[in-house]
Amino acid sequence: MAINWDTLKQRYLQSDRAAQLESITLNLTRIQTLANSIDDGQVAKHLVRESQFFIEWTVPTIDLETEISIATELVDLQRELSDWKLDWEKRWTSAEDRISLATKAQQWCDRLQVYAM
Repeated sequence: MAINWDTLKQRYLQSDRAAQLESITLNLTRIQTLANSIDDGQVAKHLVRESQFFIEWTVPTIDLETEISIATELVDLQRELSDWKLDWEKRWTSAEDRISLATKAQQWCDRLQVYAM
């Protein structure tokens, strides 16, 4: 079943900022869980891409005069997610790389939690 990204975007943008950030942190938590349990790497890769979409949709709605720190964090996370996708299959099959990915996902969750409140 294909994802209708336009419908998802419309629903996502109807949420308030806290809910949007919660969606991103939830995806990061799911990635962390999958990485720790060596479950389906394709699902985790999809969650990375979905999180990138969430960030792409969120950043343009941020008031840079009052929320520059959130924008900066999200741009940094976007770069991190892009890095994760490089050589994804190799990374996912390496236990060391998966542990690193899970650790980074948790760190990002912790960082974003501050803004979701």
